[in-house]
Amino acid sequence: MSDDDIWDVGADVVVVGSGAAGFAAAFAARQAGASVLIVEKAGYLGGTTAKSGAYFWLPGNHLLRDRGLVDDRDQALRLMARLSYPQSYVPDDELLGLTRLEHDLLAAFFDNAGPALQAMADCGAFKPDLDMTMPDYCADLPEDTLPYGRHVFPDGWVSQNDIIAGRGVADGSTRGEFMIAEFERQARLLGIEIRTEHEAVRLITDAGSDDTDDAEGTDGPVVLGLELHHRTRTVLARARKAVVFASGGFAHNPDMRRQFLRGPVFGGCAAESATGDFVTIAGEVGAQLGNMSNAWWSQTPLEMVFAHPSTVRDVFMPFGDSMVLVNRFGKRVVNEKMVYNERSQVHFAWDATHREYANLLLFQVYDDAVAQSDFDFPYRVPVPLPGESVGYVVSGDTIDDLAAALDARLAQLVDRTGGVRLADGFAEQLRATIARFDAFAESGVDEDFGRGGTPIQQAWNGPPRRADMANPTMHPFAATGSYHAIILGPGMLDTKGGPRIDDRARVLDVRGQPISGLYGAGNCIASPAGQAYWSAGATLGVALTFGYIAGRAAASEPVKAFGGES
Repeated sequence: MSDDDIWDVGADVVVVGSGAAGFAAAFAARQAGASVLIVEKAGYLGGTTAKSGAYFWLPGNHLLRDRGLVDDRDQALRLMARLSYPQSYVPDDELLGLTRLEHDLLAAFFDNAGPALQAMADCGAFKPDLDMTMPDYCADLPEDTLPYGRHVFPDGWVSQNDIIAGRGVADGSTRGEFMIAEFERQARLLGIEIRTEHEAVRLITDAGSDDTDDAEGTDGPVVLGLELHHRTRTVLARARKAVVFASGGFAHNPDMRRQFLRGPVFGGCAAESATGDFVTIAGEVGAQLGNMSNAWWSQTPLEMVFAHPSTVRDVFMPFGDSMVLVNRFGKRVVNEKMVYNERSQVHFAWDATHREYANLLLFQVYDDAVAQSDFDFPYRVPVPLPGESVGYVVSGDTIDDLAAALDARLAQLVDRTGGVRLADGFAEQLRATIARFDAFAESGVDEDFGRGGTPIQQAWNGPPRRADMANPTMHPFAATGSYHAIILGPGMLDTKGGPRIDDRARVLDVRGQPISGLYGAGNCIASPAGQAYWSAGATLGVALTFGYIAGRAAASEPVKAFGGES
């Protein structure tokens, strides 16, 4: 039996998904001499990458070396291990307290991030540049011995510092879309076939032992191809060597979110096609799952996400200096200027006394000076510009008026929030919270949460209101109104759990053995980053690197015999 007797289309390597991980896998496989087919579920290319700011966090990259900078491997691994697996981290242990697989994945990321970037440049996908103005999210930690220089973006674009200063394009989604268009252009020039509206629904396998010359073959299933759905048709795609999944997480699969994530989430800015397809597809061939409770966390304006579950922009840095985040009891519970992944996890705190997620909803409260500021930059979202009309801002002339209006708004949303309302005494407690915050703003020291205490908090705050401010992230509230509030809830960029992979990006079965011919990268797998969000571009950096690893390894596989083939 020949391929033409059953298969509708085929290639050496079939890549599922067209974001950073998918294109990196496709380019790497093509550079290694393999024919490549990319299939994309949506009617457009790019997935969540198309909505991104096109930043990559890539330690050990060649651009650093070109500038004479050294990214110490041991220290970088310590930084990543501390953030990814804080409960296990032992700095002086050979494996840093991690399992062998966890450590190997971090090491593979460091060792391949630079080569992956170089490969993208060599194939003409894009010319990279360093953003030396962007500090790492955890630049304050002793393990971060190179806090500047790991952030990479396409050459010719403005840096984050330029964007914050109001120079250049501020629309992150436009940057991502532009980058994907460049990837597509170069892929087609290299002879990579691309098909949209082709949804992967199941793997086609030979359930017997692998009879190829691969010494690492197993007695488990051997992946031979994919069943795809294209509109009303079934399409069978032959993968002569391997299939690489890079199909996104399960951000928009409500059932999987409820079953797996560590707490309730209302939505996020992942592409709508991120519905956890690989969790189901890989599960059917015995894949082992991991990291299912974690996501790339963010906060989202509640009423915006109710209207549009696939949000355009989440709350990456709450805007304003005379601004606090409080829970339904009127209390501050977090450093408002801490980076989004860390700040957002406060929503999942369980209140044993009240037997509830006391911080399920937080309220961004600010005064009229913040509302009337005309400073426009990406991290202003969701605070509207002066004169801009939006329906999700609640206002009041006094704190009591604001509390009454806010509780009335919550009453309209009880069917979607589990009945969250403001606690009795909210207004009185909010006044006390603001008075305490005002004292911190005057002294310049936030004694409760350390607001403004790290380089990224300063960098993303924007210019200070006055040059003589002790801490530019804090300013006392106005003594009189109006006052304003926006309801925030837990969200995410995408999830980061799924089938586990090894350091060659091979998907592992429930016994920890590679499934022959099956690879994974990006948000559809158990992320090598664990629970961490190391810095801006960590999502794309990990996706790009493991896509590169997967593509190279997939191209090196022997051809899998099918039916009567020899």
